[in-house]
Amino acid sequence: MNRFHFLSLISKTLAHNRPPRSGDTVLFAFFPYSSDAASAGSSTGQHMFMAQYLVESCGFDQKKAADTSKFLCGIKSRQQPDSVLAFFKSYDFEDKSVKNILVVFPQCLLLDVEKSLAPKFRAFQDLGLSRSDIVHLVRSNPVVLNNRFETILPKIRFWLSILGSKDLLVKLFKQNRWFLGYSVDKRVRPNLEILQEYGVTGQKLATILQYRPRIVLQKPDSLKSLISRVENLGVSRTSGMFHWTLSAVSAVHPNKFKMQLELFRGFGWSEDDYFAAFRKSPTFTNVSVKTLQRKMEFFVNEAGYASSDIMMYPVILTYSLEKRLIPRYQILIFLKFNGYIKNFGKLSTYISYSEKRFFEMYILRYKDECPDLIEFYASLKKH
Repeated sequence: MNRFHFLSLISKTLAHNRPPRSGDTVLFAFFPYSSDAASAGSSTGQHMFMAQYLVESCGFDQKKAADTSKFLCGIKSRQQPDSVLAFFKSYDFEDKSVKNILVVFPQCLLLDVEKSLAPKFRAFQDLGLSRSDIVHLVRSNPVVLNNRFETILPKIRFWLSILGSKDLLVKLFKQNRWFLGYSVDKRVRPNLEILQEYGVTGQKLATILQYRPRIVLQKPDSLKSLISRVENLGVSRTSGMFHWTLSAVSAVHPNKFKMQLELFRGFGWSEDDYFAAFRKSPTFTNVSVKTLQRKMEFFVNEAGYASSDIMMYPVILTYSLEKRLIPRYQILIFLKFNGYIKNFGKLSTYISYSEKRFFEMYILRYKDECPDLIEFYASLKKH
């Protein structure tokens, strides 16, 4: 019996009769070293190295670091990831932003700074984006780090062309994550064509893109369903409020309409009243039900207006209660109580004035008779 066969029999006997003890390991020292085992050991070591690196250098917790390190097996030293982190730091990325990028796209630590990252960032700057703009772009759309120039740059140029402004593009970065991940040809262009069919062009389209760009990022069939909802509310495509209504409805779940309708019924509105007000000023539906209730209680219970007054001029429901509605009402109460004015006039008048116009009409006009009025008005707006 040769030595290999002899040791094999012993190992089988041990396996069947008892768990191995530490001393048994010497029996297997005669076997050749497995290359698979060596590879597994190396891989495990790399996992441990990168997991610790993510904890120490990127602020990850142990569990997240362990999970993320699986995507970074190719890194064997600090030099590569350090170069990427240093590059981000040179563009003033905050540590939190870098961590968020790594959570989404950890493989960016594998990118070559000189061959991949630096040229791409220079290309962004060539498009007119500042360093701060680039931070917003990458933070909200980490996909740009992974995609090729040939994919990303045409998308950015496209959005610049339809928005017409770098500032609006940056605003889009900040408010809409992953928008560069959507296909221009399969999503955006078809949706723009649908909107154009309904007369949403020029400034109307610019309004949609500025306030509700997600409308053109959804599936075309979803956009068609949204348009049907708008038409079912009695707003035709020829209405000057069509694009505003489309924008408002896109942001309001049907259940929220029901909750708002019940709220206004409590103040004496009928369903027809509610939708008539909606057609006049659809954006008030974007306000939370709780805030709408507070505003209605202020107008009806505190200021003493009829709910029908608000129904006739629903845009006032979009104004800030603390910064506009209450301070202006308190100023008029003060002026009337002290005999400076006889009455308020229509609710819609003094509420709808621009801040400059209101200040001139009700603050500066009486500053000689009441020197403390400016300070009083400022204190009201701070609360």
